[in-house]
Amino acid sequence: MRGPSPYLVLPVFFLLFCFTASCNELRRVYIVYLGEHKGLRTGREILEDHHSLLRSVKNSEEEALNSVVYSYKHSINGFAALLTEEEATKLSEMEQVVSAFPGEARWSPHTTRSWEFIMQEEGLQGWELEWMTSKAKLGKEVIVGVVDSGVWPESQSFGDAGMGPIPERWKGICQEGDAFDSSNCNK
Repeated sequence: MRGPSPYLVLPVFFLLFCFTASCNELRRVYIVYLGEHKGLRTGREILEDHHSLLRSVKNSEEEALNSVVYSYKHSINGFAALLTEEEATKLSEMEQVVSAFPGEARWSPHTTRSWEFIMQEEGLQGWELEWMTSKAKLGKEVIVGVVDSGVWPESQSFGDAGMGPIPERWKGICQEGDAFDSSNCNK
């Protein structure tokens, strides 16, 4: 009695390999932006919200937990996750999601763990949390300076929708330049 024919076994392995590879290729990192923070919340509460959204588009809780690449809890409200295009579309259609877009690494950040550096990742509790968040004002009146590294200002990432007025202490200007006029400045 002979074993299975190699003419049958090889195509089966090839199909399994192609199916597995195509499933992995369909997933990529998407940034899911949720808009403004909703009051004073712990990092754990924010993370639970992110997991809850992912559970609504994933097949299991484990898959939802494993798909999170990073949860943004301080400056912005959102997360990065491995998603299919279909999952990202479903998320972007949800009321609490402002946008979901593919993440594209174009540069290396100089600091990636500022909150860990100042030892505040999950360490604030009680009166410390209240004091720090009252001083930080949840990012209100923050002035962000941008060093021109070749980015274009028309990018959605520089949009000012949903932001408050320019802080009164701001003394800067919108400086025009080659192929850049004041219509490209926000606020």
